[in-house]
Formats: sequence, structure tokens, C-alpha cells
Amino acid sequence: MDSSTINQKHKEYLFPCVTNYYSTPLPLKKGEGFYVYDWEDNRYLDFFGGILTISIGHCEPEIMKEVEDQIHTLQHSSTLYPTYPMVALAEKLAQITPGKLKKSFFTNSGTEANEMAILTAQLHTGAREAIALRHSYHGRSFLAMTLTGHAAWRVGGTSRALPMLQVLTASGVNSEPPTLIVTLNARRISMRSLRQRHQEGSQRLLRNLSRAWEVSLLRQRSIFR
Repeated sequence: MDSSTINQKHKEYLFPCVTNYYSTPLPLKKGEGFYVYDWEDNRYLDFFGGILTISIGHCEPEIMKEVEDQIHTLQHSSTLYPTYPMVALAEKLAQITPGKLKKSFFTNSGTEANEMAILTAQLHTGAREAIALRHSYHGRSFLAMTLTGHAAWRVGGTSRALPMLQVLTASGVNSEPPTLIVTLNARRISMRSLRQRHQEGSQRLLRNLSRAWEVSLLRQRSIFR
């Protein structure tokens, strides 16, 4: 097997939405510590870390041993049955998190975590709107793509919201300003009626978010000059 063949098969058998970096993608063969290798055995220093999911490095012996031991003990079970690793991790998180944070809910991906966070917030507050920043990325599910403030990662590669969801902004519906307000109602809501429903504190929050975004942009420009 070689890199060219892998790229060819990727293009032939995977959906186009499974995008890659670079005009000629770099297929990876293996990883060791901070390095990854391609199929021609070229070594690269990995600054990407699997989108921050491999922050401890690739194939670390201590981690690999724990994974192997678990595979040989119990590979998978429904959450309908409690397991020791799950409750042990939840207990450890409760010990190191601040304040009264004690309960855990484990998911398989960031998309699921964001879905759960929005659902929990809605159930707690009764609100139907959520705030997301432009250029944000929240996942590839129905809700997560609607919250995502980056056209390239939305359905069809456009800034249009999904049919049952509305993206409301200060400059109109379905645009991409610094701050997006996403409502889970199927009906259109004008910014005037939205402001009328929100109290002064909510409006102050939106102004502060907008200022924070402007400050962030200024800092980014100064860094990359």
C-alpha cells in the first residue's frame, strides 16, 4: 500500500464531505509519541494531535497497556449495566472539578456533548435560543450544524439554516455576523420581538459577546502581522 493508492480509494469510496487537508492529502500509517509517519516512512512532528484528542502523544505504552487490558476484560456493554471504569472515571472527575459539579454524562463525541449541553440548558432555563460565535464549529448533527457559525461545515456548504431551524442575527436571517442567535422554533422571529422578549441583562450579554469578539479579532491581527 502507498499514499497515492489510499488517496485514490478515499476519493472513490468515501463521501465528499469527509474532507482532507492539502491538495494532495497526507495518508498516515502510524504514530509514535509526538510523531506520525506516512506510508513512505517519512516522519512528521504532529502539531495537530487528532484535533486535540491525542494530547498525550501517539501509542504511549502506559495508555496502550490500559486499553489492551480492558479489551481482554470487557470490550463493550450498554450503559444499562454499570461498569467499574465508568464509575471510577466519574468519581475522579467529581473529585477534581470545582464547586458542586459532581454528576457526569459520558458521550462518544463532541457533537453528542454539544447536543446534550444544549438540551440540558433548554430544560433548565426553558429558553429556546442559544448563542454561538461566527467561525465556531459544533459538530455534524442536525442541531450542531445549525449552531455552527461557519458555512463550510454546514449542510451544502452554505450559510443557510436547516429547514426546521432559524438562525437570527442583527443583520438578518441566515447570515454570519460575529454573533449568531439560533432559535429552535420553525417560525421566523424578528430582532425587534426578540429584544422585547429578552430582559436588559440578555441584551448586555450580547453586547459583551460582540465586544469580546472584536477584541479577539484585534489580538489575532496583531499576532499574525
